[in-house]
Amino acid sequence: MPTTNFVLHWITGKTETHRYDESLRSIDLVTRDAYEPMLPLSVVVHIDYEKAPSVIQRFGDVKKLITQTLDPMLSAFFRDVAHKKTMLQLLHERDEIQAEARAALSSKFSDFDIECVDVLIGKPDTTEAGGKIETLLEQLRQRQLATEQLETFERQRTAADKLRTLNEAQAQAAKQVELTNSRVQVQIAENQGEADLARARMNAQQTVVMAQAEGEAGLVRARKQAEQIVVTAQADSQQRILAGRGEGTRVLQVGLSEVSVLLRKIGSFGDPRLYALAQAAEHLSHSSQPLVPERVFITGQNSNGGNGHQPTEGLLGTLIALMVAEKSGFQIAEAASSGPLQEMADRLSREALEAMSQPAAAIVPTAVASSVSSDT
Repeated sequence: MPTTNFVLHWITGKTETHRYDESLRSIDLVTRDAYEPMLPLSVVVHIDYEKAPSVIQRFGDVKKLITQTLDPMLSAFFRDVAHKKTMLQLLHERDEIQAEARAALSSKFSDFDIECVDVLIGKPDTTEAGGKIETLLEQLRQRQLATEQLETFERQRTAADKLRTLNEAQAQAAKQVELTNSRVQVQIAENQGEADLARARMNAQQTVVMAQAEGEAGLVRARKQAEQIVVTAQADSQQRILAGRGEGTRVLQVGLSEVSVLLRKIGSFGDPRLYALAQAAEHLSHSSQPLVPERVFITGQNSNGGNGHQPTEGLLGTLIALMVAEKSGFQIAEAASSGPLQEMADRLSREALEAMSQPAAAIVPTAVASSVSSDT
């Protein structure tokens, strides 16, 4: 009966020199996802020398202890664990399963005066080469590789970002002078733009003021021109009025002179009829018709019992009779008094002479008043 630590292998084809585990095989399991792996494991066992007699007394020898107690106990425990977990969990949670097995088996082994020092779980495998477990392991390897690649790519991206930041910082440091100059140029351009804007506003205001001034000047000029036109029109109108008045005065004076002369001519004849006969004789002297007929037919007495017509009757006869009477010294009775007519002629002549010495503006009212008084 060994009283030091010894190892028992539940691994097919493997045994220790003490040959206690030569009949032990890897434990066949069935996982929750229907995988059927073979689980190899090793258990480190210690039998205290004080409890060795009781173990010998209970089991007889160590092989019976292993085959009749430890092997069924370990197999049942790990089969129960495999039924609750998937194949991936069985692979990934190896440490947890191992710790759980150590605690559980230590408690159970103590009932048989045996101490479980440690439980070591190997890699689950199948009896078939290239089976499902190997495929699953390959998938796990690919997944882990992808995870590592993702981590690698992420770190490469981080490194690239850091490198880009570094390059930008280096480029910015190298171009710092140009950046400063460009900022200054931008500020200068902004200031120039503001100055141009201010100049444009001032020019616009100046244009508006000039336009207003020109408009007011044009309005003043238009008013002056209008006033000039009005004054010119008024002067032209006044000129025309004065010219008309002068022409009217001239015509009036000529008429008055002709009237005065005519009245004096009539007065010189003594009888207006003589003047009329003189005028008629003058006009008849220029007539193309013969004044004395070439033949005269004289009849006897008229129907009234008197003599027939005398050759000297009519206008010509009357004219000849008047001339003969004047030459013979007979006084012709005046048909009407020529005194009032002579007085009117003299008055009109005096007024005409007075009007010639007055301003032109007073000529027309005086003449008109004279005409009205004469008509009345």
